Amino acid sequence: MDSTTGSRKLTGFKFAGTLVPPGEKREIYLKVAETFLSTSQAIPVTVVHGAEPGPVGFVTAAVHGDEINGTDIVRRLILELDPLLLKGTLIAVPVVNIPGFLEQSRYLPYHRDLNRFFPGKKKGNNADRIAHKVFSEIIQKCDFGIDLHTASHGRLNLPHIRGDLGKARVRELSRAFGSTVIVNSAGLEGSLRRSATDSGVPTILFEAGETGKFSRSVSLAGLRGVLSVLEAMGMWKVSEKGRRKPPFQVIVQQSEWIRTEKGGILDLGIRPGDVVYQDDIIGEILNPFGRTVTELHSPLTGIVLGISRAPLTIPGAGVVHIARLKKTLARVERSVRPRKRAKVAGKRGKRG
Repeated sequence: MDSTTGSRKLTGFKFAGTLVPPGEKREIYLKVAETFLSTSQAIPVTVVHGAEPGPVGFVTAAVHGDEINGTDIVRRLILELDPLLLKGTLIAVPVVNIPGFLEQSRYLPYHRDLNRFFPGKKKGNNADRIAHKVFSEIIQKCDFGIDLHTASHGRLNLPHIRGDLGKARVRELSRAFGSTVIVNSAGLEGSLRRSATDSGVPTILFEAGETGKFSRSVSLAGLRGVLSVLEAMGMWKVSEKGRRKPPFQVIVQQSEWIRTEKGGILDLGIRPGDVVYQDDIIGEILNPFGRTVTELHSPLTGIVLGISRAPLTIPGAGVVHIARLKKTLARVERSVRPRKRAKVAGKRGKRG
């Protein structure tokens, strides 16, 4: 990856009216809205301006207010980076959706999903205005970006990367992060990563863990991934101790949600990272008497990206997210330890 792309002269970096000298960090609040009390509502931003010129990147977390594990990743990142050793500039935002974060809700007031309103509008609704402020003051100042997310409420995700791999620089960022699974996806219209990429700022999304919780393993995986991307951009040198090569890395073109046909008590026999095969029994639905109402079979062969954590289900609920594996199946099978393969109740079906 070309580490000179978007390089700046060795001068102060101006952000939200504050000039950050070379080789320093600054904690800055960026006003994005106002409260019912007529007071400012601002998001915390740390600008790490390196002692040497280089690209400008952003790392954002908690665009969905209850997806807080990214906040912990950004916290660790800020502590890790020494601006005297950094080339270029990093804009780190631990919480984008302040109202949702305070309420521990995915949404902004009026039940709006901020990640559907980018790049925003200066004179639009409340979500439009916040998105516009974030996009114009942060995203458009950068050469690349990483957006940190977890699974939505009631679900648990395997750490993986999502990005529009039709874009060469997004593909390079995705591989550099070092996750085992990369999902090729342009992203939903109005999402931060799609809007950023479409505007010329290649951006990837890291999905891992679950809402409302910190996971040390997820935080460390996320931190290593971000630092690996910074190294690929020529901004940072990862220590040998911190350098880890994934056991495998596959690009997934297709994934599928398994949805229930019956209501009842959900009993899954798999977890994120398991390999499942077509026709495997991966769980069952029980009634309150403990009898099996129906078995859940995998319609495809692949690796489990996410599962429902809800103990109860109704017809149509998505309970297991599986990424299809074809040519890369053997590579994954060689790398995944037996205990991480799906423990199924029934006989293994054909390996579609």
